[in-house]
Amino acid sequence: MNAEGASGPAEDAGVDDSGSGIGERVSAVFTAAEKAAQHILTMAREEGDDIRRQARAEADVLTQQFRVEAEREADRILGDARVQAESFLEEARAAGRKIEDDARIRKERVQEEMRLLEERINWAHDGLREVMTRLRVRDDEGEPPDAA
Repeated sequence: MNAEGASGPAEDAGVDDSGSGIGERVSAVFTAAEKAAQHILTMAREEGDDIRRQARAEADVLTQQFRVEAEREADRILGDARVQAESFLEEARAAGRKIEDDARIRKERVQEEMRLLEERINWAHDGLREVMTRLRVRDDEGEPPDAA
């Protein structure tokens, strides 16, 4: 056993030497893998942040575009509404002018009819005065009113 014992420590020392070398290598591989993983995570986070920033910037641009388009559409709708309102106002003004013209014509017609009626009344008064004058003259002459 001594032979084994003597050969064992020498072998153990050899195994320790090669085992610690492998352990250091494995540890170095794990350390490198951890560093690589941390680097990959850092790059992924940075890329994610870049993507988020880019998405926000694109969303801001789209929001601005939509806002501009909405404002243009609102302006167009308001313009159309103004045109329609002006059209309605012009139609209303034309209708108002026609009503005023019709009313003026009607007023002139009524005034003319009143003037004609006044002339007829005056003519009738003149006729009645003439009849009354004739009746007085005959009455003064002594003639009976039925004799005329």
